[in-house]
Amino acid sequence: MKNVSVTITPKPLSGEIKIMPSKSMSHRLAICAALAGDSRVRFLGLSEDIMATCRALRGLGCEMELKGDMLATRSKKSVSNDTAPLDCGESGSTLRFLIPLALDGRRRRFTGRGRLLSRPQEEYARLFAEREIEFIQKEDYIELCGRLRPGLFKIRGDVSSQFISGLLFALPTLGGDSRIEITTRLESRSYIDLTLAALAEFGVSAEWEENKRGCALNIPGNQRFSPAAVSVEGDFSHAAFWLAAGTLGGGAALSGLKKESKQGDAKIAELLRRMGATVEWSGDKLHAVPSKLRGTEIDVSQTPDLFPILAVLAACAEGETRLINAARLRIKESDRLAAMAAELAALGAEVKEGTDSLTVAGGGGLRGGAASAHNDHRIAMSLAVAASACGGELTIDDANCVKKSAPGFWKEYRAMGGSFVMDKEAQ
Repeated sequence: MKNVSVTITPKPLSGEIKIMPSKSMSHRLAICAALAGDSRVRFLGLSEDIMATCRALRGLGCEMELKGDMLATRSKKSVSNDTAPLDCGESGSTLRFLIPLALDGRRRRFTGRGRLLSRPQEEYARLFAEREIEFIQKEDYIELCGRLRPGLFKIRGDVSSQFISGLLFALPTLGGDSRIEITTRLESRSYIDLTLAALAEFGVSAEWEENKRGCALNIPGNQRFSPAAVSVEGDFSHAAFWLAAGTLGGGAALSGLKKESKQGDAKIAELLRRMGATVEWSGDKLHAVPSKLRGTEIDVSQTPDLFPILAVLAACAEGETRLINAARLRIKESDRLAAMAAELAALGAEVKEGTDSLTVAGGGGLRGGAASAHNDHRIAMSLAVAASACGGELTIDDANCVKKSAPGFWKEYRAMGGSFVMDKEAQ
């Protein structure tokens, strides 16, 4: 992908947007549909990450066809004779979700780009070593060979919930019951609940168990994925950008969202209200109206993807905001904690970066200039929202990195009244 930049002229953003399908649920429902066969997934989000998941599933022997935003699977997963590398692009979800499913006794190799293969995989490495499954992680690939068997899996809950979700896709079909015990404080539990919801759509179950020592998941074996026709709900992680833009600008009305969503990032409405914003449902639309914001303290351990846009909101609020329990942000597509601290400081905000926190003294206003997206889609989109509140033009590099999750972002930005010029090669 070419590194192209976008120069934004500050203007208040306002308007109506139909929110794109949830990336998190698109991954999960596509995997379940592939395992079930003879299934349909409507309104699949066609971002680069979702295309990576579909590509890798085909490499594992799943037959599927994409027609617009409809995914049709034609047969259940079979053992593929093709052992070509499985390209995950830059998608951490693709990699971690599919590794357990690839343990079919054949030697499998996963590849990727960007920071993907340097992101932590120690939980899988340890679990597989205990089971004499070969797992090799190099700079440019991950290779594994072995068969996953049912049993007890003890796993940390404070690194990434994706390891737990990956096991949840594979364990139910094995020939015995399994149990996943969480050995630390569990972060991003809502993402595991999304996985359980996706499994349930295809007739597969697993249940939480809470006790004094923590929590665990009990997974009955010998289950089968049943064919289903499902639809993907709107993406609250993406809606957060437009709710923020509407709050800072002239208001926003968002459709396509599910009121009772299990998405953890649906909490953005509550967090905006805590900062003084007015965010309310009217019919099937979620509205944000122009509001003056005030600083607060927000624990981002359960909603890490909201961190970049919350940092922007903090810079535009009156008073101090602390975003805490943010250590995991350092192992995303970029070190998001350091990146947002650096970019907001460059725009004139007063920020203090801690080991696992960011403190922002709002009220000083933002100036224009130049900013880096750090090849991170959520930072690029957050900076674009920040640009609408800047005192001068803002140029953001890596503008096309938004395609990782939201290929239609710049079209939406223009529809909301945004004014920008992009490098000619990106037109």
